[in-house]
Amino acid sequence: MIPAFSYFSIYISFCLFFTSHGFLFKGSVFRRLSKADDKLPRSRPLAEYTDISPRRCGLKCFNHHLCSSFFINKEKKVCKLAKEVDMNKMIHSPGYLYYVSEDCIRSKLGWEYRGPRDRTVSGIPCQRWDQQYPRTHTYQSLSGEQNFCRNPARAYAKEPWCYTTAGNKAWDYCSVPMCVTPARECQETERGEDYFGTINWTISGRQCMMWEGRSPRNQSYAIEGNYCRNPFSEKSAPWCYIKKYNNEFEICDIPKC
Repeated sequence: MIPAFSYFSIYISFCLFFTSHGFLFKGSVFRRLSKADDKLPRSRPLAEYTDISPRRCGLKCFNHHLCSSFFINKEKKVCKLAKEVDMNKMIHSPGYLYYVSEDCIRSKLGWEYRGPRDRTVSGIPCQRWDQQYPRTHTYQSLSGEQNFCRNPARAYAKEPWCYTTAGNKAWDYCSVPMCVTPARECQETERGEDYFGTINWTISGRQCMMWEGRSPRNQSYAIEGNYCRNPFSEKSAPWCYIKKYNNEFEICDIPKC
């Protein structure tokens, strides 16, 4: 599948490294989307900074709990932080480059999210999953996930969330953006919950059925199309339904990355 826009990235472990192509900081990859060069969104930025370097602009976005992308004008030294941006609602603004975070989700419910976001939409730090204070819970299976936002199976939540460490709300949603870069046609994890490619036939060659309207055990998957997926890592590999009116399924043959 040919991407609708070109993008670049640079990978340097656990440090901030910036070029015109992208950078990585503490595991969060930012990619430059050249399609949005010399443009700005019509909406107001989350925050704006002047007399700032690209490195510091990226750091500002990384540390802002709502930021998922930023625009930088290196000549004017102007930085604009943003949430999700509608690429169809932008205005011409020469000199700006656009960088978008790969700390994002591809499923509507965010079941595959394993990123480092650890604050709620209101900015409250998340409680560690291996602790029972100040909120008690039954998600011991997440004890190795530190205090990162997650959406485990049977939580029946609409996106990644966490228990809070303060305030009246015991839990709240996190601000995790939808990915805008193309998905890979392979799986990186053992069970393939990260697969969001376009394969839609099973290991035996059977055509996958549509996901819409399927809610086994009242757990909505919120998946569109008929592509192989492994929601909530429920099966040993990506799979799909093979019968229209029952829940018979079959595993798909997805290559490893």
